[in-house]
Amino acid sequence: MACKMKCTLKGDNPEKTTKEIMQKAKQQGFVFHGDTSKGTFEYEGIISAKGKYSRSGKNFTVEVTKKPFFISCNRIVEEMNKILSAYLSCKEK
Repeated sequence: MACKMKCTLKGDNPEKTTKEIMQKAKQQGFVFHGDTSKGTFEYEGIISAKGKYSRSGKNFTVEVTKKPFFISCNRIVEEMNKILSAYLSCKEK
């Protein structure tokens, strides 16, 4: 089952904030296909995950379409809020 999150970007420049989020995620091993408006992502590490994202203004939506069954959507939201708290605030959709 997919995990859907609705996030609010912080700061006055949503495109710049999205670029910063993507850069931070790339440093952790995420691969993006797309731009600051929409696209897909993949992660291959101890776990693997795939999904898609979109941004409209300060609204940032993330849908994780592939993840290990033992990792809950709530846990993913908690981690995003913890790791990216300077950039966004998310809740499960």
